[in-house]
Amino acid sequence: MNLGMETELVEFKKTTGELKEGLISIASMLNKNGKGTLYFGVRNDGEIIGQQIGDRTMREISQGIANAIKPQVIPTIIVELCDDKNIIKVTAEGDEKPYSAYGKYYMRSADEDREISPQQLRRLMLSISDSIVNIEANNQELTFEQLKTLYAGNNLTLRENTFQRNLNLLTRDGTYNLMAGILADVNSYSIKKGNLAVD
Repeated sequence: MNLGMETELVEFKKTTGELKEGLISIASMLNKNGKGTLYFGVRNDGEIIGQQIGDRTMREISQGIANAIKPQVIPTIIVELCDDKNIIKVTAEGDEKPYSAYGKYYMRSADEDREISPQQLRRLMLSISDSIVNIEANNQELTFEQLKTLYAGNNLTLRENTFQRNLNLLTRDGTYNLMAGILADVNSYSIKKGNLAVD
């Protein structure tokens, strides 16, 4: 049995050994379409090969999603029997764009997951709602070292005294807004992981 082709809404992975890549695909599909489906036990050409399922397999997928994708989504994870083979189907929906996976942001294009540049992320956030720049972030003790690293990796410079205003990271009252909080989350995740390098 063949499930067809990968699309902007569907991703196939041969095993849960590709869990990280699968979760990046979920975040990518959420950012593009607000929903997506991920299968384990299916080759990228749609051919079902089956997935071995142990005592912790489903829990590991659920915990992986909870830990890697922000803001949090609650997926539906089920086992399906196709051609006498078990496959795992993960479906997720969400309307709290943008979603990150492992501290980075991705957008689905055809069957690919493309990392969003700082400029694209800013445009995405502004397109979602102008109000995001006018809502004060809960945490006002924010740093932006990862953002600076991302810009430097793209041969761009952030001017210390103007970038917060120029990137719409401040409310009208001059406090950090939700957009600033999201960009700082990228920074704090990367610091916790001890990795500030740009891929």
